[in-house]
Order: sequence, then structure tokens, then C-alpha cells
Amino acid sequence: MKNILLTSILLLFFACQKEDIGIGDSPVNVVDEDPHLCEVPYSGDRNFIYDEDGERWLIGGENENEDFNITNWTLEEAYIKYGLGRETFKALTEPQFISEAEYPRTIQPDELVLAVYSALGETKVYTIDMMEAHEVINDEINGEAIVVMYCPLADFFGVYYRDYCDATLTFGVSGYTYYQCDVQEGKDGFILWDRNTESLWWPLIHKGVSGEMLDEVMTPYHPAKWEVATYEQVSQSSEFVLLKPGQGIDFEGAWTETLSQEVNCD
Repeated sequence: MKNILLTSILLLFFACQKEDIGIGDSPVNVVDEDPHLCEVPYSGDRNFIYDEDGERWLIGGENENEDFNITNWTLEEAYIKYGLGRETFKALTEPQFISEAEYPRTIQPDELVLAVYSALGETKVYTIDMMEAHEVINDEINGEAIVVMYCPLADFFGVYYRDYCDATLTFGVSGYTYYQCDVQEGKDGFILWDRNTESLWWPLIHKGVSGEMLDEVMTPYHPAKWEVATYEQVSQSSEFVLLKPGQGIDFEGAWTETLSQEVNCD
């Protein structure tokens, strides 16, 4: 029965396509040029949500151990949109970088990129096509753990610290989107999860929305240390390296079991 429900979710998911960007068959969200913002929420059956043993669950994949416990979540279920399941967009945890000379394609001067600046003078550059492919990159700079993210549907860029509750969290994409009329003009924005606690987060309001990290505030990385700019601007202003194309997912299996850091929010 659950496989039938998951199949229905995949068929009803928002428009996706595959593009040749050097990373195989990674899906890429298509941005609607004229989105219908703040539509009336769907009031019918939420067949990707179910109850079991007094708890409420959000389907996260083909196996039940991939589902998210949303018993205490703060989102309105009518505003959630269908998803592909966790980690369909392959978030990176150990990203590799290469020089401009090693990059496999020519980056146009007017292309937008996201740049994170190091106090040591080196800049990390993430091209938009690579960010569309992964959507979440767990990284570090200046010895600080950060997460770099991009949601094409909401045209939302963000860079946040990853240290919370005495642990360094590892983020991924849940496969679901959510919208509110008073947030980002009502556009759909992805829902993330952290592999440490399997809590859900909605970056568009900078907060955890379920699980152990409920209401934990996401800390933005210093705004003067990153920007979205043209490649020409970034390449002329600093020494830099580029996120390497062709990187796959770093691990497949029981995500949480591989993370030994204890999360303590007390």
C-alpha cells in the first residue's frame, strides 16, 4: 500500500526535468516563470501523511525507516506540496573544489554564482547549475561549518552555520515543499531535514519545524562574507576555487547511525 502512495506522490510532484550538467541524472527543479502564488490550499486527502501508534508521519521514501515523525510539527498540512523523497537531490557533505583551469566548461562572465569569502583570502564559488543539482552543500570555511543552499522554486539562496546544540548538523533535502502567503511572496520553498536528529527545517522562516530541533533558529552566515554576483565580478576580485561537477552522494544507508555527535539542546 505504501509503495502505491509513494508512486502517486512521484507522479504528482511539481514539474521536474533532467539536464546534462555533468552530474549524471540528478533532477533539477523547473522554475515556473509565472507562478500562481498563494493558491488556495488543497483540502483533500494528504496521502503522504499517515498515523501510526498515536504518532503522525510524513512519507520520506520507499522504506518506513525513511519517514519523518511530524507529531509535533508546526506546519499547516494543507500548504505542503508533494515531493520525491529524501535525498533525491543529493546533498553534499564533503564537497570537492577545483581551479578555474580544471573546470570542465566555460563559465560565462554574466552567469550568476554564489561566492563565500574566506578571511584567508580564498573564495569558494558555487555555480547555479551545481546548486540546482544538489540544492544543499554541507561545507566549511575558515574552520567554520556552514551549509550553502538554493531553492529554485522560491529563488531562495541562503548560507547558514551548521553548529547547533553542541553538534555539527548535516542537512539534506526532504523532497517536500511548503508555502505561506506571507513568506517569500507565497512561493514554494523546500523543506530540509538534518541527518543527526531527522528533524525538519523550513529555511524560508529560518527555523526547525519538527522533531528535536523544533523552533531552533537557523543562524545565517555573516552577510558580508557571501553574495550572489556575476562570475566576472567574483573572478576579478579574489583568488577562488569552484565546486567540482560530477560529485555523487557521499553515503547511502542509515544516515543517522553514522553521525556520532550527541545533540543536546538543554
